Amino acid sequence: MLNSRPTRNESLTWEKTAAGEVQITIKRQDTWKVRLLAKVFYIPKERKITLDAVGTEVWQLCTGRATVAQIIEALAEKYQLNRKEAEVSLLSYLKTLGQKRFVGFVLEGASPAGRKKGSASGKKWQT
Repeated sequence: MLNSRPTRNESLTWEKTAAGEVQITIKRQDTWKVRLLAKVFYIPKERKITLDAVGTEVWQLCTGRATVAQIIEALAEKYQLNRKEAEVSLLSYLKTLGQKRFVGFVLEGASPAGRKKGSASGKKWQT
């Protein structure tokens, strides 16, 4: 996990607000099920989520270039935390972002555009 490289979901749009925080826009899916539910229940066409200062910092570091370990070091240094505190906090936050599909994790040797069938971490399966 520490060697993986978090990368933002390219289907999400985001912008920096005047306050310097990141605001992520999530658009409603356009499937027949969602359209049917939208007639019965109020489902907005888009939702906006604003990240706090630390969340913004993490979001900007999730480019697919820095490893989780490098992000931990950067946060520990910037916010005067010991490594363990930064690690526990960041891993918990990245888990939440991953579950919401805001970020994905690229493993060393894997192509960021996606893996081909029959490959794991960019290497062919041995049969």
